[in-house]
Amino acid sequence: MFEDRLSNSLVNMGYRKISSNTQGIYLFYLEEEGSLNVVSVIHAERGNEFTKEQYHYILQQVKNNFKATYPVALHLVSLIITGNPDIAKHLILDESEDNHWIIDTREGRVILYETQSSEFAQLRSLLEHLLAEQNGEMLPGGTRPDLWTSIKNNTSRILATFTPVNTSLIIINILIYLIFHYVHVFGGEEHMFFNGALSWYYVKEKHEYYRLITSMFLHSDWDHLFSNMIILLFVGDNLERITGRIRYLLVYFGSGIIAGITSISYNMWNENGIFEFGKSVYSIGASGAIFGVVGAMLFQVIVHRGRFKEISTSRIIIFIILSIYGGIFNSRIDQAAHIGGFVGGLLLMIILYLYMEQSRKSRTSRT
Repeated sequence: MFEDRLSNSLVNMGYRKISSNTQGIYLFYLEEEGSLNVVSVIHAERGNEFTKEQYHYILQQVKNNFKATYPVALHLVSLIITGNPDIAKHLILDESEDNHWIIDTREGRVILYETQSSEFAQLRSLLEHLLAEQNGEMLPGGTRPDLWTSIKNNTSRILATFTPVNTSLIIINILIYLIFHYVHVFGGEEHMFFNGALSWYYVKEKHEYYRLITSMFLHSDWDHLFSNMIILLFVGDNLERITGRIRYLLVYFGSGIIAGITSISYNMWNENGIFEFGKSVYSIGASGAIFGVVGAMLFQVIVHRGRFKEISTSRIIIFIILSIYGGIFNSRIDQAAHIGGFVGGLLLMIILYLYMEQSRKSRTSRT
């Protein structure tokens, strides 16, 4: 059975198993430095074995029991194993506390809804591997798998490797760069610069507010594009997995707009409100939004200290210091946008976090 292979795999990863008093529920926990990871496995084949209130009461009891024994940060992921995900999803929709994943045994997939993040990356990879085995992709004894099943599972695994919003943003940035620099469909580089770049004069006096958005997708050369996209690939991917797609979009574009406003405000002040063609500053690039993503990620790392092994507080701080230091010696870098974006991303993440915490407390008080 899938549950047996999952249990054996978790034990091999170092988890300890606890049998609960409730039929169909199994618990696994793993002690790490300064934190405790708990995996709750709930068998709900029909999807309606538990009401939403019962489900949350069970998980709350689980957390209370562990917290009484382990006074460290507790990270919980609840795995709902079911053959009817459309019915079972009522348990986790609109739930922002902890992680709640549905394991669809009929289709052989891991389902994360919009309100859920995708932490526990190693566990998710394990689940997808076990489901692929169950679907016949890697049958023991060298038996040839069904070709369509193999293609479907491989495609699902590849897609699961990349976060959709962050990956789409990177692809869009690259495509726009290629179109304006090589295809010249829309007038080429000069048209791009004069009609899409950020300028305090055109935003304030000409009311061309769209430049706050268009400037985020324009880059001057390959080095400019590559340096921005490589940071976005790693930091943005992690943030989207933590916050989910919608909140990640809010942080990215919100930070980019705040960065743009900061940039044009500084440049207008620096130029004494006098615009001169050929001398006044124009800005392009995604770095303001990316610094917002970095600021938001810094907040997540601080709040969930010890959870993210690949990103630490010190690494993010070093990155910020080096970026600001580099900007001091390079007049072409829009330092105001970097600072504005970073502060904007940090504040937006704090607001979203407080909102989610308030929503969680409201739901808890009602139950």
